[in-house]
Amino acid sequence: QIMNEVSIGAVGAATIAGLVSMLGLIIGKEQKVSEFRQIWIDQLRKCVVDYLVSINAVCDILRSRDSGKNSDNSALIENYKLLNEASHGITLRVNDDEQPAKALLAAMNEFELLASDNKTLTPEKIKAVESRFIRESKALLKFEWNRVKKGEKVFVWTKRIILAMIVLLLALLGYVWVGSSNYSPLDSGSDAELHLIFL
Repeated sequence: QIMNEVSIGAVGAATIAGLVSMLGLIIGKEQKVSEFRQIWIDQLRKCVVDYLVSINAVCDILRSRDSGKNSDNSALIENYKLLNEASHGITLRVNDDEQPAKALLAAMNEFELLASDNKTLTPEKIKAVESRFIRESKALLKFEWNRVKKGEKVFVWTKRIILAMIVLLLALLGYVWVGSSNYSPLDSGSDAELHLIFL
C-alpha cells in the first residue's frame, strides 16, 4: 500500500513538473511573439503617422493652389509618393479579415477614390476623410494593443488547459491520499489475530 502511494505521488509530481515545464516553454515562445507584435504595432503606427502627414501636406498644397498662389507640382508629386509608400506599408501589415483593419482600409480607399479626380480633391473633403482615418487608426491600434496585453490565442488556451490538468491531478492526489489515510493495516490482519487468540 505504501509503495503504491509513493508510486502515485512520484508519477503525479513528475506529471505536474512536466506540465509546468511545458507551460514555461510556451510562455517563453508566446512572449517572443508578443514582442514581435509590439514591434509590428510600432511600425504600423509610423506608417499611419506618415500617411496623415502626407495627407495634410497634400491638403496644404491644394489650399495654396486654390488661394491663387503658385504651387510646385513636384512637391505635390513627392507627397503623393510618400502617401503611397505609407499606404502600402499599412496594407501589408494589417489583416484584412478583421473588422478594425477593414474599417481602416475602407477609409484609405475613400481617400484614394477622392484623389483620383483633382476636381473632387478639396481640403474640406480631405479633412473629412482624414477624421475617419484617424478614428479607424485608433480603433485598430487599440485592438492590436489589447491582443498583445491579453496574449496570443495559443498561449491563452494552453495555459487554461495545463492549469485545468494541474487542478485535476491535485484533486486526484488528494483523493488518493484521503483514501489511503482511512486505511488501517489492523483491518487486514484482524482475522489472523482472532485465530491466534482462539489458539
